[in-house]
Amino acid sequence: MKFINKKPFFLTALFLFACSAETANTIEPEKKTIELAQIQQQWVLVAIDKQAVNTKITSTLTIAAGAKATGNLACNHFFGTLELKDNRLRIDKMASTRKMCQGELNDIELVVSSILGDWSAVSLSGNKLTLLGAAHSLNYTIQQ
Repeated sequence: MKFINKKPFFLTALFLFACSAETANTIEPEKKTIELAQIQQQWVLVAIDKQAVNTKITSTLTIAAGAKATGNLACNHFFGTLELKDNRLRIDKMASTRKMCQGELNDIELVVSSILGDWSAVSLSGNKLTLLGAAHSLNYTIQQ
């Protein structure tokens, strides 16, 4: 019976495995670019940092043609021009009314305005829009 040297087979298998493992780790999943037309809706805030917003409080975001954004922060209305780039968005030169808000309304106003006013990561899944800012996240759903 002939003795077969298994060393070349082992080294070849090891080499192929190492190459395939390296390739698998360096391939990034395909990232879909969100287009303005996909988010042109009337949205209502349902959660901040995955915590449901009190149903008595209405915070909305309306994105219209021409990248116009309007809505209600919690007690003040806002408007501005929406910028969307590389799945990040912000409302440039956002302006709002100046009603005095107290308690939970004020807390929500501060979080929502900070996320909308600064570049935030945006993701879209069905009728759910998520904005991820530096310190907080906002979850919206299409307004019925």
